[in-house]
Amino acid sequence: MTAIRQTICHWGYVIPYVHMPRNDAEYYKLLSHVDELMEWLRQHKDDRATSLLRLIANNIQVYENKHYPQKKLTPIEMLKFLMEEHGLEQGDLPEIGSQSLVSKILNGGRQLTLEHIRHLAERFGVPPGVFV
Repeated sequence: MTAIRQTICHWGYVIPYVHMPRNDAEYYKLLSHVDELMEWLRQHKDDRATSLLRLIANNIQVYENKHYPQKKLTPIEMLKFLMEEHGLEQGDLPEIGSQSLVSKILNGGRQLTLEHIRHLAERFGVPPGVFV
């Protein structure tokens, strides 16, 4: 019973961080908590802070999925997006092959192979599933 009492006594300090946001103001407040926690974790190895960060991030993700649904991108749309974000042209993707092969893929004339997907995921630091 002591642990429950301690939790209840400290709950007022904890709830601002662990609740599900109900509106955009709470959502943005949680985002600022994430920034603070990430800064803390850059300087400290702290499993409790890591656990708190995961909990907050999960609550943020649930809110985003409900209030800001994302259109699923096709694998080619994702590749085009990543190329644009990294300032890449068709000739800058040796992971796929020649510029002409990249052009065919981007225009829908060819599909990405599993090997292409593996190399692209590694290059861009994303899960391979974004290209499937």
